[in-house]
Amino acid sequence: MLRQQKTDFVTQMKSDLAKAQAVLFVDYTGLTVAEANKLRVAMRKSKVGYRVVKNALMRKALAGTSFEGAGRYLKGTPTGVVLGFDDPVAAARTTYEFLKTCEHLKVKGGVLDNKEITSAEAADLSKMPNLKELKGGLVALFMGPAGRLISQIKGPGGRIAGVIQKKSEEESAKA
Repeated sequence: MLRQQKTDFVTQMKSDLAKAQAVLFVDYTGLTVAEANKLRVAMRKSKVGYRVVKNALMRKALAGTSFEGAGRYLKGTPTGVVLGFDDPVAAARTTYEFLKTCEHLKVKGGVLDNKEITSAEAADLSKMPNLKELKGGLVALFMGPAGRLISQIKGPGGRIAGVIQKKSEEESAKA
């Protein structure tokens, strides 16, 4: 890689890191080409970024950012970087779902909301509901009391209407 390409890579990674809500560092040693392709496809479907990086270049990209402390995860073999742009849970969930089918992939650690997280914390993140599920749960939570209130208001009115209809039918039958 030429010096200019390295500089461009570091600049691009800094830009991506600034946009990312969550970043996971994975060790992909032992992954076959077919497994690597499946991983990339899974990441693309989840709208999650994935790049294989040289550790030294990635440490340069992390320098001067709030992610700098995560540089300790960048040791050994080249690292795969999973970037969750829109939904931090999607990055972790997609990675850990792929881990179920592939024993070679290992999560080294990551960053969530500018704070380092361990692989165990990343695993916990993958089990959390995503933003869409949380919003749905909140709507259901807020709608519950309103629905009960409406049924309480509607109930007596319905009974009164039933009594009036019954009396009307009795009067029609007498006439």
